[in-house]
Amino acid sequence: MIILLPPSESKTPHTHGDPLNLDQLSFPELTEDRSHMCDTLMEISARERGWEELGVSQRLAPEVERNTELFTASAGPAINTYTGVLYTALDADTVTHEDRLDAVFISSALFGVVNARDHIPAYRYTMTPKLATWWKKRLSPVLDDAWAAEVVVDCRSGTYRHAWPGANTLPVKVVTEADGVRKTVSHNAKHTRGLVARHLLNRDEQIPTTPEGVVDALEEAFTVEHDHPEITIVV
Repeated sequence: MIILLPPSESKTPHTHGDPLNLDQLSFPELTEDRSHMCDTLMEISARERGWEELGVSQRLAPEVERNTELFTASAGPAINTYTGVLYTALDADTVTHEDRLDAVFISSALFGVVNARDHIPAYRYTMTPKLATWWKKRLSPVLDDAWAAEVVVDCRSGTYRHAWPGANTLPVKVVTEADGVRKTVSHNAKHTRGLVARHLLNRDEQIPTTPEGVVDALEEAFTVEHDHPEITIVV
């Protein structure tokens, strides 16, 4: 089983540790593409109005400027670099089975995909539809092969799914229900997906290896519907 998470816009800079080494990231087949993306992002971020070119407000100019230090700033585990609602709910530092973090991967506009334990620096970069198409051509042959025999619990949404659709993914959808009316939620969906990942990492039973096994595991903690391939969590 693979748990595939979205990144977060906000990231926590690391105060110590070696800088980014692309050769040490998972999926070395992507090293050249990652190098190209890092060089491109650093070049744009060094421009006077780089923040504008990256589609963010001037308020985030300091974070954009930090992009120029991708290879000199301290790097740390990706699971601790990304922050926000999902990662707070996941609380990776307290999961029961820490070794299962090896099965957690995170989509990235900059790196394509990284393992939870891969060391990366904080950065500011957003996946756009154009960039998702660029990554799809590069991620598909790598991930389709690497995860061909895996069931992938897909906690991503939107553009990040387009970057690698994956034929064997189980997209996790979160809805609320009141008076028989269902609504898709956004902010709370991130929280719930974090709890989904945490539950799968924490349970003492053997990790599930089939879609049906994943559904059974999630039914231990959530109201679940499975309309293949999508898993719906009702909150």
